[in-house]
Amino acid sequence: MEDLVYQRFNAMNKHDLKAIDTLYSDSAQIESPNLQAPEKGRTGIHSVYSRYFISSPDLHYVITRILPGDSSITVEYTSTGTMKHLEDGPSYMLDKKYTLKNCTILEIRNNLIVRDVSYFDQVSFLRQVGFFEQH
Repeated sequence: MEDLVYQRFNAMNKHDLKAIDTLYSDSAQIESPNLQAPEKGRTGIHSVYSRYFISSPDLHYVITRILPGDSSITVEYTSTGTMKHLEDGPSYMLDKKYTLKNCTILEIRNNLIVRDVSYFDQVSFLRQVGFFEQH
């Protein structure tokens, strides 16, 4: 399972959507506090990571800890990036750099990710991109 984690993070650091897609099952689900609802299937996975890579073209991940389980693996990591392309985000976020501590739980079956649930400190992100400086 750890090999799959390293493959995923290597593909994410290359922003290689095709390689990321191959690591997920056809019915995989991805969840995160920044998503309005869970995304499903490879199309959903592709959509989520595509948005991340477009909004922060310099997005980079560094694994800090891996905790393997029986059918899941938990990964702690840091992500860094710069908000360069805002989908519908407010203009004050443009060109703001951020560094986040993250935790992702990957459920794995038949050597494919079937569920990807990520958590991060949203308040820290909002602080770094200038949200609290707005009046």
